[in-house]
Amino acid sequence: MTAGRARRIGRLLVALIWCGVVQAQSTWTVQTVAYRDLRDANAEVAYLRSLGLPAYTEFTMTNGLQYVRVRVGCHAERGAAEAWASLLQTGVTREAVAVPTDARPTDHVPCVATEVGFLKPSTWALVSTAGELPTFRVEVAGHVAYLRHDGDAWRLWQTLPPASAFAPRLPVDQQVRVGSVSGQPVARTAEAGVLCPGRLIATAGAVAIVDRGDAVVACRVATAYP
Repeated sequence: MTAGRARRIGRLLVALIWCGVVQAQSTWTVQTVAYRDLRDANAEVAYLRSLGLPAYTEFTMTNGLQYVRVRVGCHAERGAAEAWASLLQTGVTREAVAVPTDARPTDHVPCVATEVGFLKPSTWALVSTAGELPTFRVEVAGHVAYLRHDGDAWRLWQTLPPASAFAPRLPVDQQVRVGSVSGQPVARTAEAGVLCPGRLIATAGAVAIVDRGDAVVACRVATAYP
């Protein structure tokens, strides 16, 4: 392969893979409704939790009056919170907007890290089989690359790795399940409830790989608070 062709392929692959290199300045959540009465807020939280959603309350003061906000989730990336807001607007709550938060949510709500594997080109496919870590073949402008999530991060090859490279380094323990909220597909875990909006297409241990519109993304409970 010539140096020029290698550089062109490299640029295509960089354009293909969008791995969240810009760090969030804070965590994000979804603001739904706010009540004056804590009992109303707690009832709303109970309803949202019955759907598997990580809802919690937060007190705030506005014009000298105390309100109780009802919020859902904790995310290291704004885009993930916006995806949640879109899901909640499909018949779950009357209001939902992604907002930054500088305080860790109460009630042991876990923070979720989302990492984009790739923006979907016209040709892409899951090429791993059951028991292997999820590996995708993607093609851009006639150039092929392979991406795999090994339970820690997305990895990239320009050629198909040997079969041994697909052997999982961690158990594929079915911690992630297919679910739905208001008719929309989601991935669920026992620890986090609804983990990630999108159609579940693969797992790597407790990592959910979902098809979310124009991208394939990996979602996991963050091991440390962002």
